[in-house]
Order: sequence, then C-alpha cells, then structure tokens
Amino acid sequence: MPRTSCCSGDATGLTPYPDALRIVLDTCRPLGVEAVPLALARGRYLAAPVKAPLDSPRFEQSAMDGFAVRSVDLAAATDTAPVSLEVAGELPAGDGRTITLKKGRAVRVFTGGRLPRGADAVVIVEVVESDGDRAVFRAPARPGANIRRKGEEYRKGDVILPAGVRVTPPVIGVLASLGLDRVRVGRLPKVTLITMGDELLAPGQKLAPGRIHDANGPALNAALAALGIAAIRHRRVRDRKSALKQSLRAALRWSDVVITVGGASVGDHDHTADARKELGVKTLFSRMAVKPGKPNLYGLGPGGVPVFSLPGNPVSALVGFHQLVKPALRAMMGCAEPRDPVLPVALGSAVRKKKGRLNWLRAVLERRGDTLVADVKSLQESHMLSSLALADLLVEIDRDAAGADPGQIVPSCLLDWER
Repeated sequence: MPRTSCCSGDATGLTPYPDALRIVLDTCRPLGVEAVPLALARGRYLAAPVKAPLDSPRFEQSAMDGFAVRSVDLAAATDTAPVSLEVAGELPAGDGRTITLKKGRAVRVFTGGRLPRGADAVVIVEVVESDGDRAVFRAPARPGANIRRKGEEYRKGDVILPAGVRVTPPVIGVLASLGLDRVRVGRLPKVTLITMGDELLAPGQKLAPGRIHDANGPALNAALAALGIAAIRHRRVRDRKSALKQSLRAALRWSDVVITVGGASVGDHDHTADARKELGVKTLFSRMAVKPGKPNLYGLGPGGVPVFSLPGNPVSALVGFHQLVKPALRAMMGCAEPRDPVLPVALGSAVRKKKGRLNWLRAVLERRGDTLVADVKSLQESHMLSSLALADLLVEIDRDAAGADPGQIVPSCLLDWER
C-alpha cells in the first residue's frame, strides 16, 4: 500500500501525475505465474529469469559458406603467387562428424556447420577458385576469420533473459533455440469495463436526437486486447446510480481490475464517486493536475481490487488509460518496466497554456533535417478524438510553465497502444 492519505493531492487538491502514477504502481502487484505454450506467449512477460542450459554456439562453427583452413598454410599466398590446397571433403550444417584438418588441406564448410579440428580460419567461397578436388587461394587468411567460437554468445548457466522481459518474436526465437516449448509468464488480469451515459448508443444503432455512438467502449476494449488481455467484460449502463452500483458490485467480485468511464466529475448525473464509496472502494486520489483528464479517480475496492474511474470525454479516457491504467496492467502482468519511456523532442511550434496543470498535447513526430520535431496538432480539446487517432506522442508541458517556444526540447511520451 502507498504511504498516502485518501484523496492525495497538493495545495490545490489536485494530485500531480508522478504522485498518481506512483500510487497506482505501489498498489498494483503481479498477479501470479502460469505456464503457457511457446506459441501463445507473445506479448506476455517472463515470470522468471531464463538461464542457458548449454553454451552458444555449442561447438566451433563456420560463420560463412567457404573453406576451412589452417592460416599458416596460406601465409605466403598472393594474387601473383597463389596457394593451392587439396579439398579433403565437406562438412554441411547439421553433420555431426569430427574431421581433423591436416597440413596442406582445406575442407568445404557451410554457414552454421561444425569446424574441422585444427582449422583456425574460414575463407569465403566467393574469393576461392575451386574445381572440386583443389582450392586456390590468392591472399592470406586471418586467424579466427569467419569463425563462431564455442560459447561466444553465452555460456551454460548465464542468465540470457531476465524476469519481466516482454515476450517478443526475437525472445520467442531465443526460447525456441533453447528447446523450450512452454514458458512461465505473468498471469493476465481479468478486467471489467463499465461505460456509462444516457446519450450513448452502440455503433451500428441509428442515432436519435441528442444521442451519440459510444466511442469509449470499443476503443478501450481494443486497448485492453492490444495488451493481450482476453478476459474482458464490458457493461454499458445508464446514468443511474443504481445501475452503476449493480454493475460495479458484480465487477468487484469477478475482476482483477475495474475500469469505469464517465460520471467521474461533479455534475448532477455524475454518480461514480458516490457509487464507489457505497461499495467500499477506498479512493486514493480523485483529481489529477493534468490536462486532459483532471477528473481521474483511483482507489482500491474490497480485497484490494484496483478501481480506475476515467473521465467520459474520449480523449481524456484514452489518455488516462495510456498514462495510468496501462502501466498498472503491465505491472500486474509482471512487466519489469511498466512505465512508458519519455523522450526529449524538439517542439515544432509555440504552445501556450495556463499554469497549474501538466498538459499532454497530441503531436505527430516529424523529421526536419537532422532533428526530430513534435508537430503539435491544433485540435486539442478533450472531445476531439481524431487528433489522438493520428498522434504519435504526447508532448508534456510542465504544470508550472505558461507554454514553450519553437525548438525547445520537451519531454514526450510515445503513444504505443500495442505494448
């Protein structure tokens, strides 16, 4: 549990984003471990370090197609005085024979194949003249050239992959090369998503006066699925506290994480705070010093279930998910570094803001000459989802700043919805 009081905040009553993220990550711990087939492990996080059962490479091998030689035999070779060696057979990749290379001979070898005993160099086939029985060399061979040494990548017992690493295609390749067909990974959370609003209709339904299609539900379902989460329950409820309480009560019993969207402000139809309180959800912060997304609530339900309540405006909901919920879910899945990286990027144009809140501005990353530039989009209101759909990053303008100038280096969070 974090060392914080209920509704943590500063003198303004708003919780700074770094403090909010710390509270979230302090209360969202890994859920446990399960073993899954290697083919199903992509996107998960390793639950334990992976150690090498063998050296890699397991044996001295050729790095190229060519001829294995003793470099001393070619020491005098020149273009005008070439050296001819007898070809004493070949060792294709996968051939387990042990061949000893004798003085004055060469062996035809192939990429990944065993190296003959006594050979200390491989000369690539492109520079060798060969008629099958003999090979002609017109230059010396450097000892060690084109050879993969036993254990040069790693030794038996070395930690190859630490715990918490995301299972990407190259990671799967490494695990497969070790002969593993199953892998221990962090368990995926079960998530309930509750979107609310009397005005909302499902996509595909005919719009009536005053109604809009629900963007938050499909978008957040997609954001959860992009993290590999399959156990998702989505409930769309009316702006009634009784309806919200009913869905929230069921969600707290079933879920590892609960996300509500909408009704988090202080209007007459905003019932989230009251419903949470009546169901025993302890609020750890209720408003953040950010824009968009000030009315973000976070707390723990009975049994310690994390409960996020995101604002209803689509941009605020998705930015809140990306900056708060996604790091929490990744931590619960066993990710070693759940926070997204923040990179320095030059600002493409001037921006102005009111002091008091950290601003996240939607921007497109562009290259101008040798410089990466953040082109801040003009459509920055919290209901303007189209600019977020095209954005590459969120530019951060400090809460105490009144803006930033063109060319100024500003921290920027890459918008990566797939990890």
